[in-house]
Amino acid sequence: MTTTKKEFHIGRNGTRMIDWLVNKIFWWTPLRTALLAEADWYNSITRTMSDPNDMSVATAMWCEEDGWRGWTVDDGKYYFNDIPEKSLSDLMEILN
Repeated sequence: MTTTKKEFHIGRNGTRMIDWLVNKIFWWTPLRTALLAEADWYNSITRTMSDPNDMSVATAMWCEEDGWRGWTVDDGKYYFNDIPEKSLSDLMEILN
């Protein structure tokens, strides 16, 4: 009976094992695509947060059971519409 033993060469600071792990993870295309998309998303958030022009205006709108609600930030002032609106366009008129 023959057994095979796989060796993982740790090397200095574990770099060989980390290289092996990264190669195994990035070998699978769907996982590689998902990881890179996630990294790009976090980078876009960092870019937006570091730009004063992008951070001066922000808006979010969502639909609940009773209607549309939303909030906006404009020049450091925060506006929240807690009264449900019938349509998205009605909410946009109020928030803008």
